[in-house]
Amino acid sequence: MTRMKCFIEAWYCENARKLPWRDTLDPYKIWVSEIILQQTRVEQGIPFYYNFITKFPTVQSLAAAEEDEVLKVWQGLGYYSRARNMMKAARVIMETYEGNFPKNIDELKRLPGIGNYTAAAVGSFAFNARMPAIDGNVRRVAARFYGLHDSIGTPKSDSQIEEKLFKQMEACEPSLFNQAMIEIGAMICKPQNPKCDECPLQNSCIAKLHDLQRILPLKKERKAPKTVFLDYIFLECEGITWIEKRPENSTWKGLYEFPNIQQSQETQRKNPFHDWFLKPDETEIKEPLQLKHQLSHQTIFATLWQFSCKEANIVEEKKEGKLKVKLSELQEFPVHKLMYRFITELI
Repeated sequence: MTRMKCFIEAWYCENARKLPWRDTLDPYKIWVSEIILQQTRVEQGIPFYYNFITKFPTVQSLAAAEEDEVLKVWQGLGYYSRARNMMKAARVIMETYEGNFPKNIDELKRLPGIGNYTAAAVGSFAFNARMPAIDGNVRRVAARFYGLHDSIGTPKSDSQIEEKLFKQMEACEPSLFNQAMIEIGAMICKPQNPKCDECPLQNSCIAKLHDLQRILPLKKERKAPKTVFLDYIFLECEGITWIEKRPENSTWKGLYEFPNIQQSQETQRKNPFHDWFLKPDETEIKEPLQLKHQLSHQTIFATLWQFSCKEANIVEEKKEGKLKVKLSELQEFPVHKLMYRFITELI
């Protein structure tokens, strides 16, 4: 069987990037970094990592925090369910494990928001547990090295890769092996234009030997993102405005935004907020702001309609369920990125 010699550990020790979470065995800090990096590039994630562990330096401090406080620190990272799951996991660790991270991989996987990869990463990096940490980088390296032709990211493919890498780890230190595999994927075995001549695995790599780097790995097809049209209303009334909290069953749940409605493409460019005002003649209508915002599953075309009036001009029932805030305090609330872009334009 073709084997990855543990010289990849030596390669890693000489070539690894200096990253703050690699200088610790603290499972809490390793966990925080792994959750941040799930949907964020390393360069972007570093300042967020520092901010997060400065605000919440221990699992105890995170478990005791308020949701709005955590979401505000998380603002800009997106995929906010990650932050909410971190809070839940921190509370489980406090209540069930007396504030100590479990060392067992299966117990780690039972924590909210921790899947196979994160459990293996925390387990191996902090406790040297023997379990392959299979993320997108490792999938790509393994698919090319072994010449795998199943679509990556499927349970079948992950199981196959896990079995092969588990055997490879027999003569290696699990922590260094996993770190090296991830680093090779991030720095050498890139999706486009891999640096094969610099790769420590090049002499045994099936893709390199048979010129399959542009073909492998095979990926399953993704659904095209849905197009959504949103209209927001920004009411400027003598230094105050209104915002609302996203419902629990929605994208960006728990975050704040201006009141809004979803419309069809045909009506999206028309002002939908005429019935908000008792005295429309005394309401100043400003030029609307329009933004395109891309999510993994949605393409959002958003219009922010701006109005200036006295509070008495607003229909009272339109303010029900809305939070009245000072404009000077608007940036203190946790908001999603689209809302943040609008606020940046306004203030």
